Amino acid sequence: MSQIEWSDTLKFGLGFQDADHEEAVELMNALQTCCDADLPQVFAHHVKHLTAHLARENELMQRIGFFAMDMHMGEHERVLAETSDIQEKLDAGDIETVRAYVTTTLPQWFMDHLNSMDMMTAQFALQKGET
Repeated sequence: MSQIEWSDTLKFGLGFQDADHEEAVELMNALQTCCDADLPQVFAHHVKHLTAHLARENELMQRIGFFAMDMHMGEHERVLAETSDIQEKLDAGDIETVRAYVTTTLPQWFMDHLNSMDMMTAQFALQKGET
């Protein structure tokens, strides 16, 4: 998958989520374009951002009683475990596997997740008065 171009069509109107997603796109694009020497630092920034973002979404879903919270939070747990596995590969020097992940798997997951679980969560949250 090529780099993701951020645009208003990727926004759902939920303030923190839209801002987090825009930063996520910037980080994913940076992961694809950084040199191998910078990859560990950029990946660490991505992991920190992802972890904080998913925690904010989990807190929102709990607060508003999102009907599909268990499924959505389960997906968050899955992607964090996957991220941990990729970190281990990076630590072991398996740059080729990490590059394949950040170029294909991660952006595809992001777009799929954005256009399904995150969209439904945002719509529900907006109906509950979140902004």
